[in-house]
Amino acid sequence: MSSFRFTSCAVGLALLALCAPGVRAQQQDQNQQPQQTQDQSAPPIPAYRSPLASAADNGDADNPNLDPQKIIPDDHALAGAENLGLGIPTLTHNYWQPHVDLVSTIDSNPTVAPGQTGWSGSTSFLAGLDLRRTSGNSDLTMTYLGGGTLSNTGNASSGIIQGLDFKDKISFRRVSVNFIDQLSYVPGTSFGFAGLGTIQLPGTGTGGLGSGFTSGQSVISGSGQDVTNSFVTEVDAYVTPRSSISMVGGYSLLHYFDNGLLNYGNTNAQLGYNYQLNRTDTIAVSYQFSAFRYSNYDQSINSNTLFVSYGRRLTGRLAFQVAAGPEFAFLRTPITAGSATGTNSANTALNSVTEVSWALSTSLRYQLHRASVGLGYTRDISGGSGVLAGSLLNTLTGSLSGSLTRVTSGGLNFGFSHNSGTSLASTSAPINQTFAYWFGGGNLSRPLGRTLNLSLSYQLQYQNSNSSFCIGPTCGTSVLRNTISIGVGWHARPIAFE
Repeated sequence: MSSFRFTSCAVGLALLALCAPGVRAQQQDQNQQPQQTQDQSAPPIPAYRSPLASAADNGDADNPNLDPQKIIPDDHALAGAENLGLGIPTLTHNYWQPHVDLVSTIDSNPTVAPGQTGWSGSTSFLAGLDLRRTSGNSDLTMTYLGGGTLSNTGNASSGIIQGLDFKDKISFRRVSVNFIDQLSYVPGTSFGFAGLGTIQLPGTGTGGLGSGFTSGQSVISGSGQDVTNSFVTEVDAYVTPRSSISMVGGYSLLHYFDNGLLNYGNTNAQLGYNYQLNRTDTIAVSYQFSAFRYSNYDQSINSNTLFVSYGRRLTGRLAFQVAAGPEFAFLRTPITAGSATGTNSANTALNSVTEVSWALSTSLRYQLHRASVGLGYTRDISGGSGVLAGSLLNTLTGSLSGSLTRVTSGGLNFGFSHNSGTSLASTSAPINQTFAYWFGGGNLSRPLGRTLNLSLSYQLQYQNSNSSFCIGPTCGTSVLRNTISIGVGWHARPIAFE
């Protein structure tokens, strides 16, 4: 109870500080970013927001002050692994930037279990590093964040937090090679991960990777530790000044350490052809293959998808893409005739199902004068998020962020996912359990001097199903969770190096 009272007082003080009259705005960039050019007319980047965080997720603009004259145009292949972006800030020096955050959270359902209520408090300590380095033909960006969460009561356990976004692009005259890795190790579902306030944890969101190249974890499955990792290698060969061929190969995984859920890996590959219609518009055709395999369930899913894509880019202003086409999924259990392992050991007969559907992936990023908008929607066959042995997954995400005053910024975010089971039972009939999951919230942030930032956020998570599901000893058909977080962050000024 004392912890709850302390956190409530902290939230009240944060609201008072955020709503206080604005202090005198600083006339120059508070961080004095190394990539700043001699033209000082552009609005400054807030001191608490590293430009590398944008570079790590394709130059999106959580920062509403992007100047199109000072960013490098996006050059991601439409038929490649990454979503199109607005661009990244122009780099004149290599640099790194450390940061530390302390976040206090009150949670209405810390065990994330059906039908559970009872507010509880926790504290998260996080430290990280942003890095940007160009050398020769290599362009490397990295964002790392790590720490832990300590529960102030016995209602929930403590947890470890690790997140990483890594990308290294090596360019030659007619070929470029990209190595991309997104890792998250968190005590909960990574999609809509709550409890860190305004902090974007690397590796938990859709980030820069497109549909088919991530683990697709999108069902609330409890508060135990789990790891998701997606590694991709992409080779783009430029055939003519207007056309190129993209070849992508990668592997993603989802593994639970504290829950008896389904662990799986996805081997994926994609081959595509890109054609530049003009300076802003591109079209592409591609073929994508995914192979899901479970370590504790004897089922395999092989998915084949043909995409036709269109993309439009205006540097620093607009990034839009859409890809659609037929998807053919082949489900089999046991994986080979006569084998029997895992939870399906009683089934020695070979069962198989072919599912034909359509796949869609689209995203939009739009930069206004003082705000930025992001939207995304995907539909495809996924691994089932650990609770289903394969599912037809629909996800929708959106965000709106911008400057409310000269020194205060805010944002709104929401997301929705719908998983419909496609796993095979002892007969050839699919198991059609469904999970519908919503999250949404808002945040406020305000700099305190040149290197400190105060933030306040609220998030709602809700999930229901057409049949009862269990998280730990508790079973039910729905989960509801509210979290309120207050945080203080310190971000050092970028440190240049050769």
